[in-house]
Amino acid sequence: MWDRLRPILSRSFSYLDGAAGEVWSEQRYIEDLGGKPLPTMGFDQLAIHVDGNVAAVSARTFTRPGRYNRYVDTYERRPEGWRCVHACVWPLQ
Repeated sequence: MWDRLRPILSRSFSYLDGAAGEVWSEQRYIEDLGGKPLPTMGFDQLAIHVDGNVAAVSARTFTRPGRYNRYVDTYERRPEGWRCVHACVWPLQ
C-alpha cells in the first residue's frame, strides 16, 4: 500500500488519527499501512473542494455494512502535480 501512496504524499505529510486525536509520525503511518492487508473498501459521499492551489477531498469509507469512517485529505498543487499534505480519518457512529 505504501508504494502506491508514496508518490502523491508531500515530504512534510502529516496524519491525524481522528479516533484517538493523535498526530502520527510518517514512520508510524507507514508501519500501520504495512502491517495490515488492505481490505476491500468502498466509498461514497465524495466531496472535492478546490480553491486555487489547495484542495480538500472527503468521503465516507466502509469495509463492511454498518462500519463507516470519514476522511478528509488536504492537497496542494505543486509543479510536479497534486500532493497530499495532510490526512485525517475518524470512525462514524
